Formats: sequence, C-alpha cells, structure tokens
Amino acid sequence: MKDSTKQYFYSVLRQTWQEFRAIGDKLGKQLMRTPLPRVLMLCIGLALVITLIPLALSLFVIFMLVKLFLLVVMMGGRAQRNQAAEQSFKQHQWSHKEAEDAQFVRVEQITYRRDER
Repeated sequence: MKDSTKQYFYSVLRQTWQEFRAIGDKLGKQLMRTPLPRVLMLCIGLALVITLIPLALSLFVIFMLVKLFLLVVMMGGRAQRNQAAEQSFKQHQWSHKEAEDAQFVRVEQITYRRDER
C-alpha cells in the first residue's frame, strides 16, 4: 500500500516538473525572439511590481498599527478623564461629616412678595 502512494506522488511531482519545464522552455524561446530593449523594459516593470506591492502592503500595515495605537492612547486618556471626573464629583457631594459641621438656622417668618401687574 505504501509503495503505490509513493509511486502516485512521484508521478504527480514528475508530471508537474515536466509541465513547469515545458512552460520555461516556451518562455525562453519567446524571450530569445524578443528584442533586448523590450526585455529590459519587462525586467524593469517586473522589478517595480515586485518592490512596490510589498512596499504598499507594509505601509498599509504600518498605518493601521499607528491608527490602532492612537485609538488605544485616546481611549486610555478618556478613561482617565472619566475617572478623574467621577472622583471630583464624589468629592463635591455632601457627606454626613459635612452635615454635622453645618450650623442650623431657625427661620421664624417668611414673607412672600406677590407679583404686581
């Protein structure tokens, strides 16, 4: 059983190699018939494509990471401001101790003004 699978994989790899070799031979023959300036332009174009695509992808990833970093920093700053606002609000609320320190004033008479129209 192992022998038949090895033979199958071997035949598949051999056939794949033969196909790539045939394509390479066709490309080589076509390249030999192509004038040198055109070959030079093809090589320069291929080099640009090979260098520009990774550059664009890496710049995209870098800008996304910067955006994510700034988002995390902004969210952290908002959380700290909210926490500081809550603490200052708690400090400004009345507590029982402050109520004990307050003096009570007795109001004996309250007069109301009527609106004169």
